[in-house]
Amino acid sequence: MYQMLQYSLPVQVQEIHALEKNNVLKGRTDLIVLRHMARQLRLTLLTIDGASDAVFPLRYQLTERHTSLHRMLFYRPAQLFGEETLSFVGFVSGRQPAIDLDLSAELLQADQQMLTKLTHIPGLLAYSSLELQPGRWYNLVVMQSFEVKSDLKKIDMHQHAAYQLGPRAYDWIRIHSGIFPGGLAKNTPQLIKTRHYAFTATLKNFQLYEAVY
Repeated sequence: MYQMLQYSLPVQVQEIHALEKNNVLKGRTDLIVLRHMARQLRLTLLTIDGASDAVFPLRYQLTERHTSLHRMLFYRPAQLFGEETLSFVGFVSGRQPAIDLDLSAELLQADQQMLTKLTHIPGLLAYSSLELQPGRWYNLVVMQSFEVKSDLKKIDMHQHAAYQLGPRAYDWIRIHSGIFPGGLAKNTPQLIKTRHYAFTATLKNFQLYEAVY
């Protein structure tokens, strides 16, 4: 799936190497991490008791190698056992070297509020976040279809985090869109496109580059 790449070039940049930050294509590497996260979702699912009085979302937390923290939320776990194709969005972010305590607290609050509101989105199945190294977060959102993305974007807290907090807290973000053919059981994620954001004070807060696979 990586043999043929086509790139759409936004006005801000002519090529990915012109980005001030996040100027290397990392689709293959990121996909390895996202596949690992999907595998952990699947393994955790197999340990869940089918209690009828379960409160959703189901919340789990693992400590992986090198004390990496892995949080998982299951909104509709029963729908993750099938073999139909599922959609996913993977967010990879690099924090700025130093952000103040108030901004960190605001980010945490926004994150908690948004995760609660996601419960009301029917096609959202699971959310996973892994701090692979300090300040380097991977987030995986598993959905029934990409139509769910429009519902996610309508959440006020998502808009606040994306447009107000993000440029102040992150150096860069990569957003991958793709599918799981055969569901999590097959665990063979395929990328469809990637958007690279480099936050800067000189070009309207960010530069953008998009790769279509």
